[in-house]
Amino acid sequence: MADLENTDRGAGGSGSDEEPRDRGDAPPVVSAAAAEPRALGVDPLAGSADAEDGPKPSWIVFSTILVFVVIYALLLTFYRPDLMLSNTTTSGGDMGAHHYAAQYLIEELLPRFQFTGWTQEWYAGMPLFTFYLPLPFLLIAIFNVILPYGVAFKLATALGVFLLPLAAYTFGRMLRFRDPFPVLAAVMSLAFLFAQSFSIYGGNILSTLAGEFGYSFAFALIFFFLGTLARGMERGRFDWLFAVNGLLLMAVVISHIVATIALVLIVPSFLVVYRTRRAFLYLAGVFALGFLLSSFWGLPFVDKLSWTAHMSWVQLTQMKDLMPPELRPVAAIGLLGMAFALSKREARTIPLLWTVLVMGVLFFVLPDGRLWNGRLLPFLYFATCLWAAYGFSWLLRPFAVMLDDLLAAGEWVSRFVYPPVIAVTLGGVILVLSTTAAGWIKWNYEGYESKEPWPALEEILRVIDEQPPGRVMWEHSPDLDKFGTPRVFELIPFWTKQPTMEGTLMESAFTAPYHFINQAELSARPSHAIIGVPYPPRNTAAGLTHLQFMNIPYLLTVSPEVTEEVKADRRAELLATIDTVSIFQVAGTSGYVEIARNQPVRVVTDDWRETIVPWYKELSALPVPVVWDRGESGLAQFDLIDASEVTAPPAVPTEHMGEVLSEQIENDRITFQTTAIGVPHIVKVSYFPNWKAHGADGPYVVSPSFMMVIPREREVTLTYSRTASNIVGQSFTALGFLVVVFALVRSRSTKRRGA
Repeated sequence: MADLENTDRGAGGSGSDEEPRDRGDAPPVVSAAAAEPRALGVDPLAGSADAEDGPKPSWIVFSTILVFVVIYALLLTFYRPDLMLSNTTTSGGDMGAHHYAAQYLIEELLPRFQFTGWTQEWYAGMPLFTFYLPLPFLLIAIFNVILPYGVAFKLATALGVFLLPLAAYTFGRMLRFRDPFPVLAAVMSLAFLFAQSFSIYGGNILSTLAGEFGYSFAFALIFFFLGTLARGMERGRFDWLFAVNGLLLMAVVISHIVATIALVLIVPSFLVVYRTRRAFLYLAGVFALGFLLSSFWGLPFVDKLSWTAHMSWVQLTQMKDLMPPELRPVAAIGLLGMAFALSKREARTIPLLWTVLVMGVLFFVLPDGRLWNGRLLPFLYFATCLWAAYGFSWLLRPFAVMLDDLLAAGEWVSRFVYPPVIAVTLGGVILVLSTTAAGWIKWNYEGYESKEPWPALEEILRVIDEQPPGRVMWEHSPDLDKFGTPRVFELIPFWTKQPTMEGTLMESAFTAPYHFINQAELSARPSHAIIGVPYPPRNTAAGLTHLQFMNIPYLLTVSPEVTEEVKADRRAELLATIDTVSIFQVAGTSGYVEIARNQPVRVVTDDWRETIVPWYKELSALPVPVVWDRGESGLAQFDLIDASEVTAPPAVPTEHMGEVLSEQIENDRITFQTTAIGVPHIVKVSYFPNWKAHGADGPYVVSPSFMMVIPREREVTLTYSRTASNIVGQSFTALGFLVVVFALVRSRSTKRRGA
């Protein structure tokens, strides 16, 4: 039988991807063999540059097309076009609560040529897209230009899933793995996508449907990036491919930050494969360009990170998380692939081995904290699937021998039918075993409007919308899932004019820990969503006091026990009961701007949340504002107390005869008039460094997460504006795009001169 290693070596054309060079601006063209990575050995499955870049025999092309037809036919069997193209509002998990963020970008930010901004409608105010990633939502906005919103949202959120097989194929092709590895990599991406043991780590279909569509999109982009990066490091030229690499890196950064961290961990392995000075300079240049392009978002992110909710993850430790049961057969084939690669000392597989080792080690050694090892596991899982593709590539040999013995089939027949046979077999297994994905896709994409209690939800929203403007608090309850997701009321500002206290992007909100304390007090089954906060037990009386304090006049309850306890409190008036939801109005809220009743005290601390949570939970301490002294000169007039004294601060009444005459709250502007000049005023909106006061000193951080100003004039205005990191970041991004344009123009000019 013919030697499979030498198949297609002379498949037509020179295959060189080098553009014609002008003799004055580039080194001489090297041979295709010299352009190969400095491998540790020779891989029988790795073709030369000529073989990989030249035209493919038609039967290989047709086999590849057939495999992709199987892949996307399978995906479309699950992602039913009738669901995806229906203009309904996607529901389900976190995904069903992302609509407000998309709406805000489309209707508020983009018309002002902004990608980030402030919204008053979640968590008493929060910086939208400063800490969360804007690109997936920008895709929704772009699709929405030509498609109805409901369809645009569905297509954008499913995009990462549909791109991953193509990304895996591109990765294999760009690293010059010989057929059939690239197409088998695309096939094995299905095993990862349809894995059912995890639904929040990211990357697979279930995680995407749970709301991690930004991660899925970034995940696919990473393998496009790694493939093109390998080719760029091999070429070492700062041309059009360099510009593409920089743009792809920017796209990854502004799609998901944890995926970006994983990418940074993987990339050093390419320096082992491409061990030249030119490759190193190219890699450094790409990351410098990516840094410039993403600085408009990245610099403010780093600068303001201390103003987030500070999640404190507890790391996964169980072996079933390290390798899910349904991927263990894939891992067995992957181990076979590793054995083949090690026996042949194949350098191209080093990034795959590196990914498995690094992510596996971090699973065990990463300490509890803000980076969760669960978010890194998808890279381990997917690398295992790529190793399985490599193992299956080597198993082509016994398959060809068997086919020749049984059917006297020629070598080309074996290579033609092998990938489609694996694709069809894996697709059949998925169709039989993957029952969860189909159900989740239907639940999500049929939308809220198709759920049985949709009329009741419409009525609840109508009642809320008819009330005078005011924040809405709601009891957390899994029973709300019947409407489409337990997080359905996070979309109150999407459907009505009212702001709600809880939103999807909880980690981005400085006020989030204190909101979830309120939720714990007012819910029979609270979520305790911000990890690391010491939550109190249910206490509806304390919860209503906190609603009054935080200027939240409306409360929705679900459970019978909480509903009855709230009914028994004189501060709450029942407005309506619809289905299982009771709508209450809470008396005693004092507005967004309040004159401090007692003189503030100040505290110096390195951990504001740890210091102020005990103050917030002690109701008797609420009348005394506690200011975070971070060295501002305007705070010296207030008494300094120790952090241990915050639960019993000295109460010294302020002496004034003034009052707040009016207040006007907009997303990026707060204006109020007062006659209490020189007296501290509490603005019950989340503090953030971008807020600037005009006509007053401040703003200062005041307990628990609000702003305090001291008026110097009758009218005070706070505006949400750019800080130094915003200005510098936007300038760097502009410079990055100039570099991209220069690289593209220079590349085109060089090509013309060469021609």
